[in-house]
Amino acid sequence: MSKTTRRAIVIALGAGLFAVVVGEWMAWRRAESRYQHSLAAHRQLERQLGEVQTDRERLREALAGEQARIQQLSEAFSAKSQELQRVIDRLTEEETIVRELQEKLLVMQRQVEQLQGELALNLQERTASSPTGKTVQLEKVVVAQPTSTSPAGSQGRVLSVHPQWRFVVTDLGWDVVKIGDVISIYRNEQLLGKARIERVQEEVSAATLLPEWTETEIQINDVVRIL
Repeated sequence: MSKTTRRAIVIALGAGLFAVVVGEWMAWRRAESRYQHSLAAHRQLERQLGEVQTDRERLREALAGEQARIQQLSEAFSAKSQELQRVIDRLTEEETIVRELQEKLLVMQRQVEQLQGELALNLQERTASSPTGKTVQLEKVVVAQPTSTSPAGSQGRVLSVHPQWRFVVTDLGWDVVKIGDVISIYRNEQLLGKARIERVQEEVSAATLLPEWTETEIQINDVVRIL
């Protein structure tokens, strides 16, 4: 083999080897480039994952805070409900007490009215039996001298007025009225008020003004008629 031939063979082999080396280097560069891209993508994914974990932790803390706040609100609501129930129970108890007191007051008022009638009748009897026959006055009580006999029928007149106790004494006795009767009081044929007979004796009776007539100004000698 000639020297020229060998040289051509060497050159050809060198060119082929160089081509192989260049090809491998280019392949390595492409692989390196893909690796760097993959590494960058991996790092980006790690950052995103870290952000997601941070967000999840933040949401978990916010959820825990909301759960704690809901628990506090629930406890506060329960406490307020118990307090409201206690207030309702107390009001119910107070209403019961008030109702009982009102009933007792009503009974006491009835007793006072009866005592008022007895006082007025006793006062009237003492006035009638007084040797002088003069009018008797007790604080604001105005008492007129009674007549010896009541007018005929169911009509009479007011003998005394007790505005502080809301009752009057009339000259209608037990032959005309009885306890529980309602009488009308007139002046110049004008109705002034109505009253209920609470106490009766032979020639006089005591009557309590009905609630709707308590502001009426009754006077001595006003005409009394039984309904």
